[in-house]
Amino acid sequence: MPVLRRSARISSLAKSAETLDRELRLKILAHIPAASLNGHARDIAVEVKDGFVKLSGVVRTFHEKERLRRFVMGLRGVRALKDLVRVNPLESLADRQVALLVRQALDARSELPPGTITVHVQGGICTVHGHVRTAEESMITEKVSRHCRGVKEVLNELTVDPLDEVSDEATAKAVKSALSYCSDFDIDSITVSCADGKVVLRGMVPSILDRSLAEEVTRIQNGVRAVENHIQVATHAKLDPITVCDNTRRNTRRLTKASVRRSQRR
Repeated sequence: MPVLRRSARISSLAKSAETLDRELRLKILAHIPAASLNGHARDIAVEVKDGFVKLSGVVRTFHEKERLRRFVMGLRGVRALKDLVRVNPLESLADRQVALLVRQALDARSELPPGTITVHVQGGICTVHGHVRTAEESMITEKVSRHCRGVKEVLNELTVDPLDEVSDEATAKAVKSALSYCSDFDIDSITVSCADGKVVLRGMVPSILDRSLAEEVTRIQNGVRAVENHIQVATHAKLDPITVCDNTRRNTRRLTKASVRRSQRR
């Protein structure tokens, strides 16, 4: 009898996981027409297994790709995302023109150091080289480049070279303080360590969006040269129709707090 009960329980758990995967896939597919700005929703394929989501296909802009990625990451029950979606712009621009657009976009950002970043574009693939002062500046450079016309992919080969040396102990303390400032984070479950400016995050969070936001908050702290994110996402949670809205609001609140903290530090 115990063996039969155990088998029945395993079978029930398997069915429950399959149901959650199916619900996740249906939610993602239902969102794709809204996420696609140019009517190419049929080009996106979605696979879900045990909470691991795989996206593949083609979109016309990086903005479409980012919106879809953010939506999936905000769904409760998603444990990891493999994003294989490619950007294939409607218009084809010469590499030289794309590089010029990227260069102008970077020069327009006052928070980036002038004259320290070089841009090379080949076949729509943009490579950025040079030195920046913080991991945040590296991340900004990559994001700005991705949103430029004609850019299909960005290779970030920037080196973080802080103006002031900050001890690893001070860096780890700053990261912990920043995470605890964002009250929506469960700071007790996240551990922070730092060596030579590389911060390692470990622990467990309820969603992949929490994992991503913890990394973003970490990158903007002084002394951070790189981030290794080993935070794990909890197993399947019960899906509900307001999860995405809740996560979106929480995301806005967290990023706002991080922005306030950054502005205060400056």
